[in-house]
Amino acid sequence: MNLKRNVVLEICTFLLLSVTILTGCGGNDMRPEKALKNFSKQIEQGNLNDIHLTVYYLSPFILTRTPLSIDDLVNHNAVQKFVVDGSTLKEHTDLLSQISNDVVIPVEQKSHINTRLYFVFETTKDKKIFDVSMWGDDNSIFINGLEVKENKLFYDVVSPFLPEDAVKELNNYIAGIWPE
Repeated sequence: MNLKRNVVLEICTFLLLSVTILTGCGGNDMRPEKALKNFSKQIEQGNLNDIHLTVYYLSPFILTRTPLSIDDLVNHNAVQKFVVDGSTLKEHTDLLSQISNDVVIPVEQKSHINTRLYFVFETTKDKKIFDVSMWGDDNSIFINGLEVKENKLFYDVVSPFLPEDAVKELNNYIAGIWPE
């Protein structure tokens, strides 16, 4: 009897400890809706000094043997990386303020990711606020891993920080114009 009680008590303690740890990890903070809401608040308050944007870009016209994950893109030998500091982001506050939960519409059928453009907003302490990866089937995008319907706003947000030739390539890709 005493042994059963001890086993049940240990299991309950383990479950309570597990739930406490998982809740404290901030798992819900990573949901796109909450992340975008927090980002919107920072934009409204003009608090961009502690934020930077990192953009990874690989031409969508470069053929690869397999679709690229985010890690594949970041570590690709032809990837272009751009880091934008908070003071530069402040110049685009009007554009950044358009990012909200209204643009997050989950897709009905999930697809595979083939990342060619990936950007992440982080604090200066490298804590991720949210990230966007493009593309899935039907040009869907992934925000913090959640696949959502394409929204041109995310192209517009990142375009000012890309070189002119990358913007031209993206515009051609989106329009379905392939290079000769």
